[in-house]
Amino acid sequence: MSNYKDYYKILGISKTASDAEIKKAFKAAARKYHPDMHKDADKAAMTEKFKDVNEAYEVLSDKQKRSVYDQVGPDYANYAKGGGAAAGGRGQGFSGGNPYSQYYDGSGFSGGGGGFNFNSTGGFEAGDFSDFFQNIFGGMGGGGFGGFSGFGNAGAAQSMDRSSGADEAGLTISLEDAHRGGKMNLTLPSGKTAAVNIPAGILDGQTLKLKGLGGQSRRGPKDLYLKISLAPHAVFTHNRADLDTDVGIMPWTAALGGPVKVPTLDGYITIKVPAGTQSGKRMKLSGKGLGGKGDLYVKLIIDIPPRLTEKQTALFEKLRDLSNG
Repeated sequence: MSNYKDYYKILGISKTASDAEIKKAFKAAARKYHPDMHKDADKAAMTEKFKDVNEAYEVLSDKQKRSVYDQVGPDYANYAKGGGAAAGGRGQGFSGGNPYSQYYDGSGFSGGGGGFNFNSTGGFEAGDFSDFFQNIFGGMGGGGFGGFSGFGNAGAAQSMDRSSGADEAGLTISLEDAHRGGKMNLTLPSGKTAAVNIPAGILDGQTLKLKGLGGQSRRGPKDLYLKISLAPHAVFTHNRADLDTDVGIMPWTAALGGPVKVPTLDGYITIKVPAGTQSGKRMKLSGKGLGGKGDLYVKLIIDIPPRLTEKQTALFEKLRDLSNG
């Protein structure tokens, strides 16, 4: 049996944390452990921590998953012995049936009150979730492009009908996928599979119309409206097509100016920071936003080394003396 994971502890928050506090903690932790922010020697360890952070956010940011997690947590050992999520929709496991089956819809997928939702958080596949996650949630969460299944039954699909007779579904994708766009093989709520073209630079909240890919009606197949959501990112925040990121610079670079590596959705680039840069200064990189349509705004934060060598300390002391002289 897999060990219990304390998702609240992983994100450094209390069990009463609000949605805003959860999101803020996720962004801070994801930035701290993002593999690209560390040396090659530390990347493997940071990748595992980064996965834990993503997994914790996957659960705690979803009201239904969080409710299940909070209910199961104190009794996880018995829950896992009773069959875990595999018994969730079948009333098996515990002698009186699985007590958490009320949280499942019988398909292994949680509708979450918002209709069908594909799920691809940050590019992680279902296999990137831990055994602990799989024991509790099974098919409730996590699934990369091309591997979507378990969207409930036809009756649930009917409840999502638009007044025009079309169906709706949601698709959460990473910023990288929205930036690049391309064909994605999806299994739709109707059970159909289709190669769906995601336009490069698609924005959060935009809707794609998939003609004839909804459920069946008396008049034939209905259309499906696919609403796009962009998953939170460890490095960037987005405002329409514009992106924002914070970049740390050393005090001497801020004072003297010089080159600084900056992350973009296409990889790192080097920019020149002017001499006399103040902490909090924002620099605009035109055309480096989502899909090349928006801009990237880089906020420069002066990063004070936590530990100084004797030589560095002596130099700072000399600088202090010169400034006070």
